Amino acid sequence: MPLDTLPVELRLHIYEYLPELRVNRHKSVAPHTPLTPGICRASTWLRRETLPIYARNAHFGIQADNNAYPKGNRVPIWLSTLNDSIKHVQSFQLSRHWVTNGPPTRGQGHVGFYIFFERRSEDRWKLSGGTYPLIHDARARRGETVLCLLRVLHQTVLVEGLELRGEKAQLRREDVEGIAAAMDLVATRPFTADFLADQSEEGRESRRKALEGLEGALYALWPEWSGSRASQQDRV
Repeated sequence: MPLDTLPVELRLHIYEYLPELRVNRHKSVAPHTPLTPGICRASTWLRRETLPIYARNAHFGIQADNNAYPKGNRVPIWLSTLNDSIKHVQSFQLSRHWVTNGPPTRGQGHVGFYIFFERRSEDRWKLSGGTYPLIHDARARRGETVLCLLRVLHQTVLVEGLELRGEKAQLRREDVEGIAAAMDLVATRPFTADFLADQSEEGRESRRKALEGLEGALYALWPEWSGSRASQQDRV
């Protein structure tokens, strides 16, 4: 019996048994691997039925550097490929390298950082992030900038974005684009190792002002939520 003669409800049940559409499959959005499974590219109607399943069941990992691959940043390519199915995504991680004047060494600090979003229930999302590789770094505490990024993303994308939309809040293309833009801002901010390691009173004050400036620049990416920063500062 041809697949297209079966009821759509039965076809959707069959798709779940395909290895490339299975639940909790980790998918790295790399330059030399297909962005979607073969069945999503077999025909228009198969793509329409299977792409939402693929988006919902996979854990996506995307390198967000502009020069990471020959074709450039993979985030817009990934978003364009999923198109409307982005609303079904339950888990994704964006990774970004800091911009330096050459390959960073252990003395220069961490090589990069990541942001991880995961849906935990119909109305709750989990946000986390960190630096990599996980090495002890006493000099270049770039983790401070990542903590700043996490605070802003929690208030904007999470609290005033996904959670404000209520139950069954769906991920939007604008959410991912905003996260990628914020990560690019952090990655290109000129926080040098010596600047972050300066423990003098003047150095600490300069670092505090620089982090405040970074936070303000991050909030400016979401002008519709400009009041978020002020409300946070009032609570502090």
